[in-house]
Amino acid sequence: MKYKLPYALFGNGPRPTHPMIKNRLESMNTFFCVDGGADKLITMGYTPDVILGDLDSMEKKKSLYNCKIVSLEDQSKNDLEKSISWCVNQGIDELELFGFSYGRDDHHLANLFIMKDFSDKMKMKMYTDRSLVLCINKHSTFPSKVNQTVSIFTFNKKTTITTTGLKYTLKNSPLTSPSQGISNVATESSFSVHPTDWTLIIINHM
Repeated sequence: MKYKLPYALFGNGPRPTHPMIKNRLESMNTFFCVDGGADKLITMGYTPDVILGDLDSMEKKKSLYNCKIVSLEDQSKNDLEKSISWCVNQGIDELELFGFSYGRDDHHLANLFIMKDFSDKMKMKMYTDRSLVLCINKHSTFPSKVNQTVSIFTFNKKTTITTTGLKYTLKNSPLTSPSQGISNVATESSFSVHPTDWTLIIINHM
């Protein structure tokens, strides 16, 4: 089966409510759903194309979903990690994540690290009701609005960052503390970040 871009991976968190995210969902052509995320997606008026995971939180019998269902049994990994790995094996190299930032803090943190670990295999964006999260390791430019909040986090203290279009400029500089990159502010209609290693960019919705 050939899947059509753009691809969404929809999790079992609360249904998105931010208008920007709801508009973005309307642009998706393929919905991969993680377990009970399929039921959340259906309540929003969309149809899953594939359901992935250990399938323990689905609300209905498998035969009632009328889509492909893939059981991923490895209990040493969570459903997001298994689902992204399955997508990689299908040759998918772009994925937009919805519904993976809610609930327990340890789950959210694990999901951010999973996103980082797979970012060398595919391009990913994570949408939450508060922000857009991206993981990059090369010069990247992002659209923005003036006064939009942007935060930057590195995984390695030796990583250096150069930015343009942000109020607090970095020029080939490391982040000297975990909080240094928090709450920067966009000053133009776009900004750029050039890191020397993997870096998280969090762009708050306005």
